[in-house]
Amino acid sequence: MGTDDLFHKRKARQAKAHRRKIASRAPYERVLIICEGEKTEPNYLKGIRKAFMLHPANVVIADKKHGLDPKGLVCYAIEEYKKDPDFNRVYCVFDKDKHTSYDAALDQVGATRLKGGAKLLAITSVPCFEFWILLHFTYTTRSFCAAGEDSNCALVVAELKRNGWLPDYEKGVKDLFDLLEDKLDTAMKSATRLKAFHMTSGTDNPSTKVPDLIDYLEEMKAKKST
Repeated sequence: MGTDDLFHKRKARQAKAHRRKIASRAPYERVLIICEGEKTEPNYLKGIRKAFMLHPANVVIADKKHGLDPKGLVCYAIEEYKKDPDFNRVYCVFDKDKHTSYDAALDQVGATRLKGGAKLLAITSVPCFEFWILLHFTYTTRSFCAAGEDSNCALVVAELKRNGWLPDYEKGVKDLFDLLEDKLDTAMKSATRLKAFHMTSGTDNPSTKVPDLIDYLEEMKAKKST
């Protein structure tokens, strides 16, 4: 069998798989979400997806799997989109903490134009995703800045434990959204209040754009119901 035959058969298999994927998804927008965290963020977002009754083929949630820094994560997301450009939006979910490539990652997002009109968006948290979890319990503008090379995120986790909100919290906890679902409205209101604070604060610590993603998923939920 010649090389050309193998190439055409492979292309045919890929086209068939693509048709199956289109047939299995629901008839509304399709989103790819690439997470820095391997478990915490995907677990939470999968809980949101389930609660909003969004189809997994329409809201594809993936962890990085490669130990990437923010810039590497953005590049990985772009490559994943190129493999499957059938997405309306690509979200990169990552922390600032003390990553040296954080600003470069934001620059990469701003400079990238995906083919087909898809949007590439950064969902950042400062210092980390756990700050968004913290907003489910309390509103705060306190900066989380650890000394030396210590993790800023560790300070947020300590706050969750010390106040008894999630005393046994560990990264990667399963059913995270289920634990927090009844506090989602509180977190969204706190995030809105925090956004207003940052209009004059001169700092992004603490902050999170996770509510932007949740707002979009809620819009998807509303559209699929019409």
